[in-house]
Amino acid sequence: MKKRALLSCMLCALLLLSACGGGAASQAGGGAKTTSAVQETSKETVSEAKTSSAEAAPVNSTAANEKEEPDTEEAKAPEDASVEDAAAEDDGWSDDSEPEVAELTKDQFYEYFDMVLQDSDADKDAFFVEYGDRKYFYKDLGDLYDAAKKEGGTIDVKIMGEEEEEMLDLEIIANQLAFLSDWDQDVWTDTVPSQELIDRFYGDWHGVVAFENCTGKYEASLGGDWVTSIARIYIDPDGYVIPFLGLHVQETPIEDLTAELDAEDECLYLSGSWISVPFEHIPMTEKNGTLHCEIPLSKEAGSVTLVFNLRHLNDINWSGEDPALPEDYIVNCQGWSFDKLAESNGYTSWDYVQYSEGEEPEYPVQIAPEEEKEDFGKTTEEADGFVSSGQLLKGYRWIMDEMDRSGHDPITYEKIRDQFGADGVKSSPAQWSGTTHVYEWRTSDEKEWVSIRFTVNGDGSETLNTVNQSDGVLKAR
Repeated sequence: MKKRALLSCMLCALLLLSACGGGAASQAGGGAKTTSAVQETSKETVSEAKTSSAEAAPVNSTAANEKEEPDTEEAKAPEDASVEDAAAEDDGWSDDSEPEVAELTKDQFYEYFDMVLQDSDADKDAFFVEYGDRKYFYKDLGDLYDAAKKEGGTIDVKIMGEEEEEMLDLEIIANQLAFLSDWDQDVWTDTVPSQELIDRFYGDWHGVVAFENCTGKYEASLGGDWVTSIARIYIDPDGYVIPFLGLHVQETPIEDLTAELDAEDECLYLSGSWISVPFEHIPMTEKNGTLHCEIPLSKEAGSVTLVFNLRHLNDINWSGEDPALPEDYIVNCQGWSFDKLAESNGYTSWDYVQYSEGEEPEYPVQIAPEEEKEDFGKTTEEADGFVSSGQLLKGYRWIMDEMDRSGHDPITYEKIRDQFGADGVKSSPAQWSGTTHVYEWRTSDEKEWVSIRFTVNGDGSETLNTVNQSDGVLKAR
């Protein structure tokens, strides 16, 4: 453990006591080490933004407590000022007034050393404090507390064999814990979102943005249209957000985008501008793995609402409430990295924050299942097989004559289609297989029909196998 680790968190309490005129602070002796809670990120903008927000203005306690000397003799108090006047001055506030301090309990003493261990990353089992002729291990801290109480609340100790002694003051520790408790309740718990909420928004996203509620010139140029979109939402452990939202239509990206994670509303509030129209405090929500956001924009020339629906990178499990990704996007872009998707949308790596080592989320590559297309053989999905009664009879007679002719050529689907004058409709789907297809030709009232089973050959050709027909067609022949 580094020297002064025991009092690393004590500076805030000492400053607080000093500002209030506490006598306990004057006993502190040596300086205390402060630690930084700001985590470094991979992008300079993160560091700059957090540093500027974390800096505090210096406190000039001298200017606040000293009175300016009068410039003239008339302004000075007379030498024979009454004793009563001096007593009245003493009744006011002074730097020597004693602050109220809480009594430190033994449990709080352990709580303090828990913070010391956490701050110094020390091994709990190996940690010890030396006082007098004894080593106090973690389990013995209660005895050390009793020893400090016996000596009036202040003792000098060595931490894990450090040569220089450290001061252990129960009164200062009590004030420190009280200060940290107030800080937790008043500031920290209100501003830092939970890890669960951070995880819901953190990472890389892809999807679509639709242009809705279009009026004016946007009704003609954007109305009812949509484009693919991407997003990267970087959030550090303190809840500081660096957002990127991809919308690049006619070389016009979203500009000046900022975001704030709101723990109470469980959403991300966005501010920025598009087509030179600013927007502020727009909620982006997460539900069942989908990011959703609606940004209304209005200009003199017209208005438009940007409707974003995004899912995590490689996630293709769109629900019925989400506008599905374009089929070609899924087929062509599945498994792409975020950088490659960004490039295909008109962005470079300079447009969004880069992850540091260990920060980049991993998403399993999901392969979109190939759509099972129905087999229509030689016909088409649009074919209905309707022909006139005369054409139906003509085709049927030709088939029968060919079958009766000795040594005839194979009767193919194409020859029969030409005799009927139209493609047949796919018939008897349950009987379809890799080797058998059934087609039907019929009149518009469907009273008369001819159904033909074809054998599917290895070369892809289909040749007549059997013929069935309605009674009317059979009698008419």
